[in-house]
Amino acid sequence: MNFASRLLFQQPVRIICAILAVSATYANQTANKYDGRVTWSDAYVLELVRPVSESTETKAYLAGVVQNLIADELSLQRSAVTRGKLSPLSIEYSLQQTHEELPADERRALLERHPKPEVLPLKIVRVPAAPGASEDCAKRKDDRYTLATRIRAVGTKVTLHVALCQGAEILHAQSTTVDEQELVSGVTKLVNPIRAKLTGDNYASLKIESTPVRASVYLDDQFLGKTPLNYSYLIPGKYRLVLKLDGYESQAVPIEPQSGAVFTRSFSLSPGKTGGRLELITDPPDARIYLDADYKGKTPKTLENITLGTYRVHLLLPEKGEAYKTVTLTEATPYLKISESLTEFIDQRQSGLLGLSYKTWYYMSLTTSALFFGSGIAFYVWRDEAQEQIFGRLSGKSVSQYTTEDNIFLAEQNAAYESRGTYATAFTVTAGFFAALSIYFYVQHLLSADDGIVMKQKPKTEDYEIRIGAMPGNQGVSAHFHF
Repeated sequence: MNFASRLLFQQPVRIICAILAVSATYANQTANKYDGRVTWSDAYVLELVRPVSESTETKAYLAGVVQNLIADELSLQRSAVTRGKLSPLSIEYSLQQTHEELPADERRALLERHPKPEVLPLKIVRVPAAPGASEDCAKRKDDRYTLATRIRAVGTKVTLHVALCQGAEILHAQSTTVDEQELVSGVTKLVNPIRAKLTGDNYASLKIESTPVRASVYLDDQFLGKTPLNYSYLIPGKYRLVLKLDGYESQAVPIEPQSGAVFTRSFSLSPGKTGGRLELITDPPDARIYLDADYKGKTPKTLENITLGTYRVHLLLPEKGEAYKTVTLTEATPYLKISESLTEFIDQRQSGLLGLSYKTWYYMSLTTSALFFGSGIAFYVWRDEAQEQIFGRLSGKSVSQYTTEDNIFLAEQNAAYESRGTYATAFTVTAGFFAALSIYFYVQHLLSADDGIVMKQKPKTEDYEIRIGAMPGNQGVSAHFHF
């Protein structure tokens, strides 16, 4: 192989290597820029335009809205704590006509039709940093109620903070620290006082004691805390109160707290039958084990000498997943084995191939296609130059007049024409292949919803209730949540 032939062979190889290097570099840049991760803020501010009317319907409507929003917002932030750094920039709750812009008569009609609307006409806006407690109501608009919330997690403990402002005035501020298993109870402790501030209504209170102490108290399957328990701002109504304590029989009674009254009850728990055994295994291991509201260690683990009865098992591994299971241990079946694969959460690593997300593969394929296509066009132009050189040197000569050098030149240029044309065709076909591949990866990216976020409410027994957020747009994230 002479020098010209080696040069002709090596040039396309160098070009291919350069194309792949450039495309990998660009894909790495786009992976950092478009990987769908957004830093989750500790603080949120919610503004509600103050209703013109202070009627009972308006106050009840506003209180219901706030209650749902606090619960939803703190659940969102808790999701970020357990799932990594996936998050939306903002969440908008829209209605065809915003209630604050309606005339009084239309407002009343709207409140009558939608006392607890499924789609909330409000907006949560992410702020860049967590304000100090003294700054919660600073520089707030005078015509608005402002709700500021913060959540921080350290280990298995979650600290929640809520401040309700009317202009720059703090109407209510409260913080509570609970175990992550008690998040629902913590949110309720923050929600109900704010409802009371907005509506001015009287609420019931609970005072529950037990012998022995430290029994877990449940109200309609919602964990409230451990005895001795003082619980305020309970909405009056009928409930089922349950007390549970390891080694003792559980007790359940119906109660009906009255508005403005303190419901007091003392329980004496009797020793229960023990001997239950529960074996817990998860994939991956090291998931936190909660038996009802009590932390029992990490998987794999076998819990021995459990009091016979019905329990709710919660297995949680931050950034991986969680599973809920209701189990019943009886004298006939004192042993149960639970094996769960924790894949319920959206991992902060995106779906894809070989450790790269589908979006990264899309950009890599698209860049590679464009570079191969450009190289193919360049080779077509280079191929045509061989014909131009033949025409420039041999035009005006008949074939019989060609010298030996002319024949060698003609053979080399024809060979170059054929070779360059082959490479040009190969590059063009390869460009088409990578273009088709980029379409495939883009579709996979959309199907895998890399940038979306899925949020769970407190699951019901054997049933998962899902809330889904929207994909990001140019102005952030819009979503409709149905309660």
